Amino acid sequence: MKKAFLFFVSLIVFLFLADFSTAEVRIGKKSIPEILPLKLRYKAGETLYYRLVRQNFNFKMDGTRSGEMKAVAYFIRTRLEDDSQGRVNERFTWKSFWFGQTLTSSPLKLVEFKQAENFSLLYSANDAEAINKFDFSSLPRTFDGFFFMIMTWDAVTFDGAIRPTEYLSIPDEARIGAEFSDKHGSYDLAFSYPPLVTDSKYSFSGKNWVKVLGVSLVRNIPCAIIEFANLENRVDMNILLKPMEIRTRGFEHFWGKTYLSLKDGRVVRGELFGPVAMLQDIQTQGQMKSDHSEFLVIGYLEMDLLSEEEFNSELRKVNKEK
Repeated sequence: MKKAFLFFVSLIVFLFLADFSTAEVRIGKKSIPEILPLKLRYKAGETLYYRLVRQNFNFKMDGTRSGEMKAVAYFIRTRLEDDSQGRVNERFTWKSFWFGQTLTSSPLKLVEFKQAENFSLLYSANDAEAINKFDFSSLPRTFDGFFFMIMTWDAVTFDGAIRPTEYLSIPDEARIGAEFSDKHGSYDLAFSYPPLVTDSKYSFSGKNWVKVLGVSLVRNIPCAIIEFANLENRVDMNILLKPMEIRTRGFEHFWGKTYLSLKDGRVVRGELFGPVAMLQDIQTQGQMKSDHSEFLVIGYLEMDLLSEEEFNSELRKVNKEK
């Protein structure tokens, strides 16, 4: 699985759970499962509802805040029939996307990207090349459209990092403490959003790991906690905003957790955190020398499963604020 760029880790209290495995370890009067089910098992035709929030905070190298970015998306995912190879298939459909950024200390304002509404993609978490098959040709060539493309990658990160593929051998169930690693090795994920973004790539180092941490209760749902990390990755991005040409180079690590329902393997919550050290050169037509800057981006990503009622209620609230 090709994973996306930046994000968040927060704290959830561990609870002792019973009745989810025949193999258990006793702790006092309570018990936790020793072997946890990990396979995605929600039924074909069923629809899940999610909120996805990404925040990036920019800092100069002296620690001064120099801006921020925020994006909020609501989407649904529907389980389809597995393909002929037995791989999971799902349809992701976006219902709302809001995006805003500021490069100063002024308050950030979110603006709706209306073209995201009802935009749909097919995705298989078992296909390591899945996001290379996404088609964004119908989206307008704007900066909002580019960040919406990135958010579609973010939406599959918490599955893509921990589901079995041809490179990542994760079993249907695993013992607490089990560790795995993606064997894809180092590779480049080329990306573009022409004519705005061209000849860009995200280079994965191949230094990664996945670990079954334990169990937790999230939204009153017993969950397996799967931790993952991807280290020493690089990004090289070229943006054309006439009359400016912007080249950005960066170095990133990211760490995350996926909380999987013990009942059917659906993602109940995702948290990801990633710092990126950036170098940026801006060349403006008519200038002999480019403007150079160096900064640090601290990125957070959170994804939460909602009930259908919560999802519709939040959408109504968002629409009233337009």
